[in-house]
Amino acid sequence: MSLRLPAIALCALCLLQPLAASAQSASGIVELVTPAEAIAYQGALGYAQESEVRMRGAAPGIDVLAPQPAADLKLKAPFAIDVRFQPLADAAIVPGSFRVLYGALKLDITSRVARFVQPTPTGFTLDKVQIPAGRHKVVLQVQDERQRLAEKELRFEVE
Repeated sequence: MSLRLPAIALCALCLLQPLAASAQSASGIVELVTPAEAIAYQGALGYAQESEVRMRGAAPGIDVLAPQPAADLKLKAPFAIDVRFQPLADAAIVPGSFRVLYGALKLDITSRVARFVQPTPTGFTLDKVQIPAGRHKVVLQVQDERQRLAEKELRFEVE
């Protein structure tokens, strides 16, 4: 007999593990999302749902250099994330506005990234990222000095 917990119970379990999801092992691997959170915050559903990110006329940009964006992106964990911010000519990027949201329910995992790397006005690189096997959606956000929001959605499958 298998035990199935409702999503709300899984969310409660995830909140009781505040440091588990951001642990860095001796090998330098950063666990951004736990298997329980992948279920509770509906990572696979986020991967499948229609994009909510909308292009804005005048907004800074976010370029993802790694992992390489592709339609059927499959990754082997751990993997690197390399992000570059593209400011507009009239306003600089505000690194403190950077956010990372996970899954369909948009779990804010920004603090987990910030424990290991501080975004700069030009971006950041994070090596050895661990996310459980399955399909995932991550939304990156950053603002410039004029509060214009840039968003970049990443969808990938971890083998």
